[in-house]
Amino acid sequence: MKQKILFILHLPPPVHGAAMMGKYIHDSKIVNETFDCHYINLSTAKNLTDIGKAGVKKLFRFVSLLRNIRRSVKTLRPRLVYVTPNACGGAFYKDFIVVEMLKKMGCKVVIHYHNKGVATRQNHKFDDFLYRKFFKDIKVILLSEKLYDDVKKYVKREDVFFCPNGIPENVSANSKEERTSNAIPRILFLSNLLESKGVIVLLDALKILKDKGYSFICNFVGGETSEIDSARFKAEVEKRHLNNMALYIGRKYGVDKDAVFEKSDVFVFPTFYHNETFGLVNLEAMEHKLPIVTTDEGGITDVVKDGKNGLISEKKNPSSLAKCIEVLIIDKDLCEKMGEEGYRMFKRDYTLSAFEGHFVKCVNKCLIGEGVKCNAIMYWGAKYGVEKDTLFRNTDIFVFPTFYHNECFPLVLLEAMQYGLACISTNEAGIPDIIDNGKTGLIVPKKDSIALAESIEKLINDRMLCLQMGLAGRKKYEESFTLDVFEKNICRILEEFSK
Repeated sequence: MKQKILFILHLPPPVHGAAMMGKYIHDSKIVNETFDCHYINLSTAKNLTDIGKAGVKKLFRFVSLLRNIRRSVKTLRPRLVYVTPNACGGAFYKDFIVVEMLKKMGCKVVIHYHNKGVATRQNHKFDDFLYRKFFKDIKVILLSEKLYDDVKKYVKREDVFFCPNGIPENVSANSKEERTSNAIPRILFLSNLLESKGVIVLLDALKILKDKGYSFICNFVGGETSEIDSARFKAEVEKRHLNNMALYIGRKYGVDKDAVFEKSDVFVFPTFYHNETFGLVNLEAMEHKLPIVTTDEGGITDVVKDGKNGLISEKKNPSSLAKCIEVLIIDKDLCEKMGEEGYRMFKRDYTLSAFEGHFVKCVNKCLIGEGVKCNAIMYWGAKYGVEKDTLFRNTDIFVFPTFYHNECFPLVLLEAMQYGLACISTNEAGIPDIIDNGKTGLIVPKKDSIALAESIEKLINDRMLCLQMGLAGRKKYEESFTLDVFEKNICRILEEFSK
């Protein structure tokens, strides 16, 4: 029997990262087939300019929201309630009321943060008092390990789960081959027009590049806000003499947005937004094989690796940003290399199916221990492609206790390491070359059921060790066992034989 879950989350409009992820969850076939899902829109804002503003209409919407939640909880009696609250500010106070009401009604609650800011308010006595109540007896889902510092004062590490975002795959694998080379480099900024998203910093950087003699076109795509509308943007461009070089082309969706990406050479996202956590636009750029210039804000550097699929600029520093863009304007080969690496990372870690697998696993972990029966043994049959991918992503520990006499170098262990799983196996043949005992997994004696059970028990009871081994295994896979590494080793061996 599927477990009943009430999802209280943000849905568009307005369009922003949390709302888009809410829509992906709402529309997910995997999520809706796994659980008995019911949804309520948490947002009381109708558009981007409405966000952060108070008013009588929003108060009435909030009162109506509370009534809807109370009615749904009494009718549905959900096993778990999932909420995507705001971390700080006025919106947090609103969401605090929602979560506390749910807890008073006896609900088990898990919150999923798509923003941050708890640490910025934790030294204020009133907010500190509210946070202590808010985080009591709940589980927390974060987008990145790097975001744990934001809540660690109030939440134990064992009550936190990590689920990186993902987006639908909309671009063909050969999109880069179809893209024509631009005689004049095209730079793309895509986000709502906010100063904290780096709009003004980017214009200052473009002015530096123009004064150095570079030609380029930088398209700004996104929604106007109360901070920066089209009139102010035009004035800022004219003040820097960037006419016909920095262009605001409005909002773009679907095929129109894809077309803008395809016509671009470099993606720039110089955010210093205090609530920034992940940056879905970076994933879109990676899917379109664009090198990225961004900042070390929130969990962004989990996605954009400096020197690999992009460059990290100092926050609020036009000179640093201009230098990073200049490197990519000059070196087209580096652009292509970084774009390819970003696409590979996207396909491996940041697709919507990857997110769905992580998300379902996190929700299931929240359910375990809340009276939900957990099957000890299930036979799933042969799995290939997406089904196998989903199975790996819904797993924490991989066990391969082989003593097969023809075993030599099991590829399935490499697959498990690729997905960041702690591995338990035997010392058969070449397995000890794959698994570093105590670091990336555990080696047990062959045919020893007691030792195998003890090793599994150890990883079940020590989640941190399990996570550390998975991360170490993933790192070893990337350094030693990817197809690229294999091909280089084959070429090296062939060259030695040909001497």
